[in-house]
Amino acid sequence: MKNILKNLLPNIKKWYFVLPDKKRHFELITAVLSIPMILTVIIVNLNTINKNKQTAIEANSTTPIQVIIDNPATNSSNTNPPKTTLKTTSTPTTTPTKVERKKDIGEIEILSPQEGEIINSDNVCINISTDSNYCPVTWSYKLDNSNWSDYNNNDICLYNLTTGKKELQIKVKSTVVDKIITLERNFTYQNSTTPTPTVTPINN
Repeated sequence: MKNILKNLLPNIKKWYFVLPDKKRHFELITAVLSIPMILTVIIVNLNTINKNKQTAIEANSTTPIQVIIDNPATNSSNTNPPKTTLKTTSTPTTTPTKVERKKDIGEIEILSPQEGEIINSDNVCINISTDSNYCPVTWSYKLDNSNWSDYNNNDICLYNLTTGKKELQIKVKSTVVDKIITLERNFTYQNSTTPTPTVTPINN
């Protein structure tokens, strides 16, 4: 802009001095009046150029970036199939809750044979009821005047009994505390085998 004005003023002076005397005043007035118009045109042109440059800069800075993703299913050049990742989930194991048993013997009873029961089977097995809420127990037994057996938790079965009344005693002992209880049961054993009579001839 400064260069244009600098070059314009000498040209106007040169042009003015070469004009005839009568036309100088008229041309001078015309030239002076035309200067604002020329300046206006120059300023408008410069503003237009600046706007075009600014638009071009903004257009370059906001150019979108295109991202192309190849589909493995449609890309014929892709010979490797897509990998499938399997995620396995482990099921947490639950630990059973340990039940705290009472440190005592609890309720113990002889279920069979019943008191005063008559038994005629070949053997007699004793059924003892214990309480699972208490600690384990062991037992020892004796029949009539026999010796006490060793302590264990095996089933008690009696074999080859003789006919008659029987007295059974059972000692129950706790495996945790020093405690023993004694149970008694009376029953009658009836041998089911009938003796075969023997006939002895009489000699005269």
